[in-house]
Formats: sequence, structure tokens, C-alpha cells
Amino acid sequence: MGQVIQMFSHPVITLDDYPHVDAIADQFYQKSLGLMTEYPDAGLISDAWHSGKRAGNTDDFIKHGFTSYYSENLVKRTDFAFMNKAAMEVFAQYLRVVGKADSGMRLESAWASVYGRGHFIPQHTHPLSHLSLVFYAAATEGTGRIIFENPAIAHFQHFYPPEICWMPYRFSVQPQKGLFIVFPSYLMHSTEPHESDNYRVIYSANVQLEFSKLTDADKQRMKFATQT
Repeated sequence: MGQVIQMFSHPVITLDDYPHVDAIADQFYQKSLGLMTEYPDAGLISDAWHSGKRAGNTDDFIKHGFTSYYSENLVKRTDFAFMNKAAMEVFAQYLRVVGKADSGMRLESAWASVYGRGHFIPQHTHPLSHLSLVFYAAATEGTGRIIFENPAIAHFQHFYPPEICWMPYRFSVQPQKGLFIVFPSYLMHSTEPHESDNYRVIYSANVQLEFSKLTDADKQRMKFATQT
């Protein structure tokens, strides 16, 4: 029997059964709303995101949505340690899935975003990081899907128009409360507008993988240390 080989893939994993995830989601939801009060001049999303606009008043959050990205790196806040710990454990699971469980990593940045009706995030990547994660502390079924673009979309569109292309241009995931998604940071992604009067609240994070090439001398020293 033959097989279909998903050659040169770009692995994305989703996780919806993290322990005590509802309690974590509820705690992060409340703390994210607190950030909106703590940082009234925080960054905006939707059509104000690419220009890096900041809020002038709370009405701007209603119009565009909220992100703490420019205000505070949540990695550095002890009151968000519960969320950062969960993220690192999910990142570690991703590394196990792709066969790199022994890789070191460090959490570089984390932030909260709050979407109201009509809010979205335009296409972007997460520069200077290796893996990225989103966690949905609140989400509404049937709206605001996250869309991942095929990194080779320009090549495929140039040679294979949609009518004959057998390679997908994009892939979407429907957000739900308690869902983690981990993906390579270079994947272009965006979200469809959030069409609900209930907030969608998201934790986002980036990690860098740590790597050091052992020299022959390093290996010899390690061998000697294990023998003594």
C-alpha cells in the first residue's frame, strides 16, 4: 500500500486539554481586563495595528481593540507567572511532538489582547523568535478564525492558479476557550473579525530556542567528567 507523505511541513499543534484550563482561562481573562485599566494608552489592534497607534481614551479600545504588547512584557510580571508557566509547558509539548524535546528555550515576550465586535489582527509574523503561541481565555464559537498562510503562497499562485492548485494556500483554526495553538513564528497569520458582543481575550507569547554547537574539546571534557 502506498502512502501520502506530508513532505517539508510546517507543524502547528493545538491543545485543548491542559490541566485546569478553565480556571487558568478565567484568571487570565480578569487580569487582561485589569490591564486595560492599568494602561489606558496601550496599543490598538484592527486597522490601527500596523501603524502602531496608541489609545487616546477608552473609546479607542471600543473602536479598535486592546493589546498590552507595547506597554508591558508579561514575562516580567510575577502576577502572570501562572500563564507563562502553562505556556512553557505547552511549548515543551510542541518540541516533543516534532522530535526536539532536548532543545533549550527561553520565553522572550508575552502580552494580552482583548477583542470586541469587529476587531481583528492583520497579517503578520513574529520576528526574531522561533516559536509562537496563542491561548484563548475567551472566545465565541463560529467567529474570528485564525488564518495561517502557506509560506510558499507566492510561488504556488505564480505557477498554479487556484483552479488547478492541489496545495492549500491557507489553513484556519476556530478559537475556543481554553485552546492553545503553537506554530513556527515565521508563519504569516491573521484573524477574521470577531463578530460577537462578548470579549475575545488572548494570551500570546514567543520563545527563542537555545543552541550551542559542541566542539571536539567540549565533548572530550564532558566524557572526562562522566568518567571521574
